[in-house]
Formats: sequence, structure tokens, C-alpha cells
Amino acid sequence: MGTPYSAVLTLMVTAGVINIIMGIYVVTNRSKQAMAKTFIAMCFLSAIYIFGSALELSAGTLKEVKFWIAAEYFGLPFIPPVSLMLIMYFLGMERFLKRRMRYLMYLMPLITLVLVITNDLHHFYYRSIELQISAGIHRVELNAGPWYIIQGGYTFGCMVGSVVLLLLYWNRMRSSYRLQHITMLIGMLLPIIGDFLYLGNLTPAGIDPIPVIMAITAALYMWALVSKGMLNVAPVARDTLFESMNDAVLVLDRNNRLVDFNPAAAAVLPELTSSALGQPIDPLLGLHTDLSLLDFNAKAGEDFPRIYDEIKWTVGEHSYYYQIRSSYIRKKGGPETSKLIVMIDVTERVRLQEQLRVLAYHDGLTGIFNRRHFIHLSEALLHQTLEQDEPLALMLFDIDHFKQINDTFGHDAGDHALLHVVEVCRQLLRPEDVFGRYGGEEFVVAMPGLSREEAAAAAQRIRSEIAAQTISAAASEHPLSVTASFGIVIAGAGCMEAGGSINQLLKAADNALYEAKNSGRNTVRLADMQTSKEALLR
Repeated sequence: MGTPYSAVLTLMVTAGVINIIMGIYVVTNRSKQAMAKTFIAMCFLSAIYIFGSALELSAGTLKEVKFWIAAEYFGLPFIPPVSLMLIMYFLGMERFLKRRMRYLMYLMPLITLVLVITNDLHHFYYRSIELQISAGIHRVELNAGPWYIIQGGYTFGCMVGSVVLLLLYWNRMRSSYRLQHITMLIGMLLPIIGDFLYLGNLTPAGIDPIPVIMAITAALYMWALVSKGMLNVAPVARDTLFESMNDAVLVLDRNNRLVDFNPAAAAVLPELTSSALGQPIDPLLGLHTDLSLLDFNAKAGEDFPRIYDEIKWTVGEHSYYYQIRSSYIRKKGGPETSKLIVMIDVTERVRLQEQLRVLAYHDGLTGIFNRRHFIHLSEALLHQTLEQDEPLALMLFDIDHFKQINDTFGHDAGDHALLHVVEVCRQLLRPEDVFGRYGGEEFVVAMPGLSREEAAAAAQRIRSEIAAQTISAAASEHPLSVTASFGIVIAGAGCMEAGGSINQLLKAADNALYEAKNSGRNTVRLADMQTSKEALLR
């Protein structure tokens, strides 16, 4: 059989247990933030008050009632100022909470505690305490003394002040912190309402409703603490700097759960919403990069950030590059409290570097390899083909009468002619062929594995296709036709013993090209076998 107060006592004990669990949870997370310390104090002070109230309600004698009332006051008068300090930390107002101010805020509750403990000597806090028992239900009649009124005013001042601050900062709070803000507001309003009901004798059997209400507020705080990381940052304190930063910033707890992020981070991670707070960040990062957050984490004890440069980041069909810096946030001389990931957009730098790299190896107009890089690649290709006892064809060709095209129709027409030749070659050359601009209107191709006949046939196809297609020039009323002359040299198995170079082969190909021009242009000439061998032996 339960007592008349069984349900109420159950709720009280539940509230006390939740407060103890919350306090232990924050302590074991080893957070050294002032806000966390204040929250721990509020939890344990609330637990003292709640358990004292429950034992007072179950007491059977006036002596026991007085003892447990005194026990309650080791927690009760301290809760309002501690709650106000918690709200101030949450709103980023810690600059007002200097050590002297905190001592002054604790002075009134300390005086109250002393007066309650010694009340029988002076009755300055309670004029009288009476226990009335009827039908198994006891009712404690408390007749307030002068200091009770003073303490009551201080209590309401702290609670109402907390509510006012929360309302004043409502529009300054980011939407992602709205749920925590509402939780704090409810946690302040419900005890105020309960206190008014109690003082107005509107509660059943005159029972103090605050310990019961604390079961609700404790559950709300527990939810905000565990799922939303309520204590990890003071959101308003960093708004001016944090929200105006162009770099994306993610704040994580020690378990890699998202605690906070700025608008720039929401642009980098479109999935970031208030519902993501308190959730592991790895799944979100995995949507955009192959790297795990574990790769971003600095090792415990490192004072300097770990930097990862040029991390590829995809959003939809677009790619970006970020420099990612990860580090721990710690109090001076204390352990790590959270993690900070800063993402700096280096996309333009990476693209510029890529453009410079391309320009270092490619011709600026046509996009094919420049002379220097072609020689580098074809030297390696020559070495490979000779080792494998395979032939290598080297084709050198240039546009006929190119200077005349420039002089007559302008350099734009000359550029169109060059691009026309390159496009024809791209369509007809194989993927393994190495194609480069040798200089001016001259082009060169290294074609591994082709015999003399195959190389000559490839050159003839390119020559005829260049001549067959026309280009347009603004200075000409009619489309222009261009032709090209070709010289080919073959390095093959017959030259296995040779230690020649591409430059020597190019000289042989250039001689064949000279013969093609002397033969009327728009034709193909091959260096004879002896010339090819001599080029390699020199």
C-alpha cells in the first residue's frame, strides 16, 4: 500500500535522480567551462533540495520536519542565483560574472542558510513551524519571518531576471539554438509559476510543487544536454566573430558530435540544420569527401592545429577544394573540452595552380604538349620501345605558307589554322600517340609501335583530312584551305644498339620534312633507313 504522497514522492525522487545523473554526466565529460561548472552546481544543489523536500514530506514528527527543512536549505536558496549565472553564461554575458560579483550573489543564500539552521534561536526566518496531521496526511504550516520575505524577493529577482534576459536575447539567438533557448526559458518559467501557486495556497494540501516541477525541467535539461550539446558553447558570446567568418567552422564535442556551426559551414554542408546538433558529424562529411573525420582529428596533447591541404569537396555536380585545420579547444592548463574544424576555401588557388601546371606542360593556344614536355615524354617512350624491340615513328609536320596566311588574313586566321590542324589530329591520332607543338606552325607526333608503312599511312590520312576541310577568316570572303607537309623517321629493332636521342631523330625527321617542302609541299616524306640508324648512332 502506498502513502497519500506516494505519487508525489516518486516524482520528487525521479527529479533528484535525474539531476544527479546530469551532474555526473557533465563531470565525467571533464568539461572545464564555467558554464558546465555552473550547471553541475545547479544539478547537485537541486538534488539536495529535492531529496530534502521528499524526506520532509515523509517525516512523522515536527523535529524531523525541522531537520529536513534545514537540509533543504543547503540547496534551495543557492539555486536561483546559480540558475541566473547559468543563463548569463549561456547568453555570453560571463564578462559580468567577475569573482567579486559571484561572491556577492552567493552572500544572500549563505545568510539564509545560517538563519534557517539557527531559526529556533531567533525565529528571524520562520516565526513558527507547525505540523498538523489529519487522516494520515500531514501539513506543515510555515509562518514567514522578515528574512523569509527578503530571501523570497531575492529568489524572484534571480528567476525573473533570468526570464527577462532570455526574452531580451531571443532575436539575437541563432535559429539552430532556438530549442536550447526554449528549454532554458521553460526551465525558468515553470518554477516561477509553481512558486506563485505555493505562496497563494493553491497547491493540494499545501505541498511545495517546485520539487515535482523539477522532474519536468530536469528531463528537459537532460534532453538538451545529451542530444543538443547545450553546455559546449555559449552561442551569443561568439556571434559577432563566429557568424561573420568567411571560413566554415564546425565545433564538435569530444565524441565528434556537432555542437555548433557558422553560416559559412551551412553553405559548405547544405545538410546542416538545427536538427544536426548533437549528432555525429562523420555521416555528413561522408556525403562530400572520402576522408573520415578521424583523419581530421588532432592527437590529444597537440597544441598546434593539424592541417590538411587541398581536400576535394563535392556538392552536387560541383567540386571545390578546402584546406582543413583541426585542433582541440582547451582551457589553459586543462584537458580538451571540444574540437574545432576550420575549412578554408582554396578552390581558386588550386585551380590557378592547375592552370599553371597545364601551362608548364601544354601549349597555351592549342592545349597540346609544348616542345619541352613533348621531348621529355618522347625520350621516355623511345627508351621503352627500344627495350621492347618495337618501332617508334616520329612525325614532324608544319602548315604550308603559314606566314602568308598571317600576313594576308591576320593572326586570328593563323590561330584558326593552327586550331584546325590540332582538331584534325586529335580525331585521327591514337590515345597512345604523343602530340605536341614543336614551334610556330610546326607540330610533332611520336607514334609507338608503327612500322614505316603504317606511319606513312597515318600521315597521309592526316594530310588529306587537313586539306579537305576549310576554315573561315574574317578578312576573306571565302573559306580558306590549308595544307601541311610531313617528314617521318622510324626508330626500330634494327637500332637496338643505339644510344641516340629524340633530338637526333628530330633532325632526321626535319630533313625528311625539308624534302617534302622541296617536292611541292602537301606531301609526306620518310627518312631512309640508313638516316634513321645514323641519327640514333650519333
